[in-house]
Amino acid sequence: MRLVAATSDLFLRSRIAELAKQTGADPFFGTGPDELKRLISENRPELVILDLSSTDYDPFSVARELKTKFNIRLFGLFPHVKADLKKRADEMGFEYVVPNSNFLSSLRRVLLERTEDD
Repeated sequence: MRLVAATSDLFLRSRIAELAKQTGADPFFGTGPDELKRLISENRPELVILDLSSTDYDPFSVARELKTKFNIRLFGLFPHVKADLKKRADEMGFEYVVPNSNFLSSLRRVLLERTEDD
């Protein structure tokens, strides 16, 4: 499984990379919308991870464009104190929306499920 994660957080990148390695996924990382579009076009990931509280890009604009142009599952993470972000993501059709505290365990489950489906 290929995934693209949109984050500039180096700690989060390393955790995603380690989890991807453990589950046999291939991760690609970017931050800005143009870089994300390029990574998606080149790698055709099955999953895109967006930080819903990012200040590096507008995750909802990116999500809208990805949903329109690509057949990709979206995985959003958000700080638990910002429940409005979860609501917006749910309304936009994100397949997975989890608080930061549950992110890694939820991502592990999704990656393992997708690996079994392949």
